[in-house]
Amino acid sequence: MPWKIVSVVLFSLSLVWTTSAGADSPLTIEWTDLMSEEDLRLLETMPVTDHGDMSDEELAQDPPSRGLRAGNRDLAGDVENAIAQAMKERTWEDALESTQTRPEFDDTEVRLAGFVVPLEFDDEMNISEFFLVPYFGACIHVPPPPPNQIIFVRYPEGLQLDELYTPYWVTGTLNIETVENETALAVYSMDAGEIVEYEE
Repeated sequence: MPWKIVSVVLFSLSLVWTTSAGADSPLTIEWTDLMSEEDLRLLETMPVTDHGDMSDEELAQDPPSRGLRAGNRDLAGDVENAIAQAMKERTWEDALESTQTRPEFDDTEVRLAGFVVPLEFDDEMNISEFFLVPYFGACIHVPPPPPNQIIFVRYPEGLQLDELYTPYWVTGTLNIETVENETALAVYSMDAGEIVEYEE
C-alpha cells in the first residue's frame, strides 16, 4: 500500500534529530537502531518508484506492482526474489510490519526524539500513557509504522500536550514489551523519567 513507502521516508527524515550522548548520560538512539539488521537490509531492497511515466491507474496500484519502470521490472523481481530466498522468504514489505527487536536495548536507559500519540489522560488532559512514533501523524492521520518503530510510553507525572505536531525528547528505561490496542501494536515500551520539547 502507498502509505507504507511514505511511512519509511518520513521516519527516515526524523533521524536528523539524534546526537551522541556522553558516557554518563542516557544512550541517545535513532529510530533505525530499534530495527534488526535484517529489517534494515530488507528495506534497502525496496524498489524506487518512478512516478514520471505512470498513468493514474498505475499510481493507484499497490507498490509491488509499480515499483520500477516496466523495462526493469523483471530484473528487479529476480533480485528481490533472490534476496527474499536468502532471508528466509522475508521481503521489504515484511520489514514494514516487523516485530523483530534488538535485545541489547532491553532494560536500557535511552533518549529518543519523536512525536506523541496520546492514549491515556486525566480530567486535566495530563497524558500518562502514549505511543512515541518517529513522524507526525502516525497512528492518527495515516496507518501506524512497523511495531518495532513504536514505543509505548508510561509517564505517571503526566505530559501537557499543546500541539500534536510538537516533537519531544523522551528519556527513560526502554524494554522489550508487546503492547497492542485499537490504535497500534508496539514491541517496545518505556518508563519515561523526563520529557522535554525538542530543540536543535
